[in-house]
Amino acid sequence: MLPLILPFLILLLSSTLSEANDFAGANSYYLYATSQPDRLAVLDAMKSANMKLLRIFITKVDAGTKGSSAAAVNDLETVAVGSYDVNILHQIDQLAMEAHARDIKLVIAMHDRYSLGCWQTDAYVAKYNLPRTNCVDGVPDSTTFYTNANAIKDFDNRLRFILNFQSPNFGVPWHQLSDAIFAFEIQNEGMGHMNQVAPNWWCDRADTIRGVLGSSGIQISTGGGTDLPTSLQSQFFSCQNLQIIALHDYNLDTSYVASHVDAAKPLALQSGKRLLYEEFGANGSNKQSQIQSITNLLISTGVPWMYWEVTNPGKGATDYEVWTDEPSWGTLKSQSLVTHQQGGEFGWNEID
Repeated sequence: MLPLILPFLILLLSSTLSEANDFAGANSYYLYATSQPDRLAVLDAMKSANMKLLRIFITKVDAGTKGSSAAAVNDLETVAVGSYDVNILHQIDQLAMEAHARDIKLVIAMHDRYSLGCWQTDAYVAKYNLPRTNCVDGVPDSTTFYTNANAIKDFDNRLRFILNFQSPNFGVPWHQLSDAIFAFEIQNEGMGHMNQVAPNWWCDRADTIRGVLGSSGIQISTGGGTDLPTSLQSQFFSCQNLQIIALHDYNLDTSYVASHVDAAKPLALQSGKRLLYEEFGANGSNKQSQIQSITNLLISTGVPWMYWEVTNPGKGATDYEVWTDEPSWGTLKSQSLVTHQQGGEFGWNEID
């Protein structure tokens, strides 16, 4: 009988291993710059909620950002394009080790669109004479960054440098560090708040990244848009080297979110992509109930989610940030635990 049963057992085991799962995570974009006690407190809180992904940005951090213990740290290219200050990568590597010990992987945004003369001003602004607004009078039009051949070459060099950074804690280059890094993101909210002047830019950068990653299990993510429509651009679904389509939107209307996510799921499944609802947040007097409502909806979609953001200190009703001393944390924690127990729409073999 064993020869007859064996194929069935193999099929059953294969089905079990590929079963879709679900999970939650959080953003804490400058966590690497904070004091070690504060870093570990955030990571321990995430672990207690069984959160599996932590998203951070490679970007300049100001001292005391959002009232935190953050020490000032330069972007990788603060002084000059192509002149790399690796201190920020060392700090992120330390965070990766601390997160790995808690079964949390990093999502690393390799650049922030809002460093182009908006919230921050990096070296690309000076070299390519990009407009600046300081985000006071809107977001600057950074068309040159996305269309100038030399700027694109410079940015590709940045991506390669990050991927080839040798981890002092793990002893391998980052492009081999799938145990601690879940995904590299091309840019946080690329072309955010401007015309989509170079629709193939993401796919071309994904090709650059894959050229270094090779067969590594680390994923490549879009980095999200400013809302669901810009997060779900049609060309993302046909780009071979993009695996993760990241969704960002702070509109918490559940009908609006459901309509976009439900329409995108079959497209993602058909094209071999996976959706990650990577940025959303709530504030105001109804912050806790809004978090409850939107996470209920996201759980029902089977798409994993990441809150913006978990930090110490939190901001209560005044802003999106949440810490463990406010009621919203209890909601995030319980919803994360529920999410991890659910079946999902996609298989995430990288997530325990």
